[in-house]
Amino acid sequence: MTVAAARENPELERAWRLTGRDSTGRAVSLTLGETRLTKAYLGLTIGRHAALCDLVIDDPTVSRRHCRIARDSDGLYVEDLNSLNGTACGAQTLRAFEPLTVAPGQALRLGEVELTLQSLEPPDP
Repeated sequence: MTVAAARENPELERAWRLTGRDSTGRAVSLTLGETRLTKAYLGLTIGRHAALCDLVIDDPTVSRRHCRIARDSDGLYVEDLNSLNGTACGAQTLRAFEPLTVAPGQALRLGEVELTLQSLEPPDP
């Protein structure tokens, strides 16, 4: 969603996007909408296996069920699901099953996939 689109339709929901490159240089883009995050009881699972995950990254360094992104009253957080190649937020490597709050602009690494979290929140009028 562009800023112009958000201004034209104020009913658009808040969203976030993870963008970056996989280990081979291919572009990766995952969109996380407010409604979908809210309805997902434990959050959205990201991984390589489509039947096990809500969002898929087809990269051999990403585990079948790699991490989970969820929303709570403090914002978004990411949690490593005991992945083989690990999850990092900036320079901090996450411990398995210990959630860490993430904010727009922060870099996430899933295996060798480098992503940046962007807010697609419609601007205030």
